[in-house]
Amino acid sequence: MVEYADGYVNVLDTLGFYKNGKADCPPETGKFTYHLIKPDLLIIYNKGFGEQHFKILKLSNDSLIKQLRRQRIYADSIDELVSGEIEKYIRVTNE
Repeated sequence: MVEYADGYVNVLDTLGFYKNGKADCPPETGKFTYHLIKPDLLIIYNKGFGEQHFKILKLSNDSLIKQLRRQRIYADSIDELVSGEIEKYIRVTNE
């Protein structure tokens, strides 16, 4: 999925989710996994770094709209509630 906002697509910010629980989140680096807690919570883990909890505002076959609600950074012992920006993604591939 590729991020879109205000009528343009940001191809540098993509998300890839796979059935085996792995995820790709370029341009970030690391080993990512995810857990979808239906109907409205998505947790993305970056092994060794931290995790982000998102409220799912919309999820369909071709779009995802999410908002960051909590982040944990392991090395800095940060665990905080946040009200992040709303991010919108559209599907660009069927892989």
